[in-house]
Amino acid sequence: MAIVVKKLVKNAYFLYKMELVAGRNGMNNLVQWVHIIEDDAVSPFLHGYELVFTAGILNQSEDWLLEFAKKLHASGVSAFVVNLGPHTKEIPKEVAAYCDEINMPLFTIPWETRMVDMTRDFCRRIMMNDNVENSMATTIKNIIFHVGDLESQILQMERYGYKRNSSFCFISVLAEKREEVHFEEYLERLTIYAEKLARKIHELFISFTYQENLVFVLVDYTDEEIESFVRDFLEFGKKEKNDTMIHMGISSNQPGIYNQEQNFERSISAMEMAEKQKDAVLYYDRLSVYKILYGVKEKTLLRSFYNDTIGLLEAYDRENKTELTILLKTYLENNGSLQLVSEKLYIHRNTVTNQLKRIEKITGFNPLELEDKVKFYLGFYIGDIL
Repeated sequence: MAIVVKKLVKNAYFLYKMELVAGRNGMNNLVQWVHIIEDDAVSPFLHGYELVFTAGILNQSEDWLLEFAKKLHASGVSAFVVNLGPHTKEIPKEVAAYCDEINMPLFTIPWETRMVDMTRDFCRRIMMNDNVENSMATTIKNIIFHVGDLESQILQMERYGYKRNSSFCFISVLAEKREEVHFEEYLERLTIYAEKLARKIHELFISFTYQENLVFVLVDYTDEEIESFVRDFLEFGKKEKNDTMIHMGISSNQPGIYNQEQNFERSISAMEMAEKQKDAVLYYDRLSVYKILYGVKEKTLLRSFYNDTIGLLEAYDRENKTELTILLKTYLENNGSLQLVSEKLYIHRNTVTNQLKRIEKITGFNPLELEDKVKFYLGFYIGDIL
């Protein structure tokens, strides 16, 4: 959880005579905490996403402040504030240009402004913001899982800018555990980066965990903005030096706070399908026939249909050490072409025909007939989601 710079410093001009000198394009940077630092030697110990105050007590050379800014940036600092006075009388042009280049907001405050008062105020704002974000995460979960009074939950969200007619898109993220070491830290980095991306687009963003999966809620984002978020998030995942693969499921971008439980479940379904198909991302609205199958509440019906079609073949293959299931799938994937199946499986065309007749005897369905082909197709689709 974090707060964007522009929200953190709101009213700071009037309260503390704070002025923005450079780095205006970084006002949506996230801030998790505030520090006062005078010795740049401690910058490597920062966690990142901090706002740093300095009076430049050790500022004894022309390039000191520029080097200080570079070290802060290398440590992941989001913004910094210079207390102008006897130690640092003005901001060199090179420093302002550098902060503009890296999009790191640089502020100044007059000497009479007490940094300790500002840090106390800013830390209080950060903690209050964290409380609000935690409250919103709990509230949206209560809404989709039908906990408590719905109208009270909606009023709670509207108090912080989330309207009942807003559009909601749920993004469920599964990160495969291939290395236990630092896995929780990895998930935290993913969450922070997701928030950073989202806040650059809109203020309304919620995140929470569900059964060890990350869930991001984008509120009032357009379809294009959602796709942009997903692309950038996946790029970040690829750049991370971690052998963990990410699978993302994207729900519909559905308006209205009511009935969002189903929309949330869509993101979970798309995520599970992405994992099974080894895909990085799947949009629920693009799942074609899978959307219909996921909409079937009685999974026993799907299991029964599967057992009566593909399940019979799989059982036969296990008992007789055959590969009829592979042959049937290859046949369907190649639009019923006996020649293509023959070429891909390196068997004679007559053998393909004989095996298809064998499949008919086992299942009672003829792979050469259109209606029975559809049943086999459905059987394979159902197998993907069971």
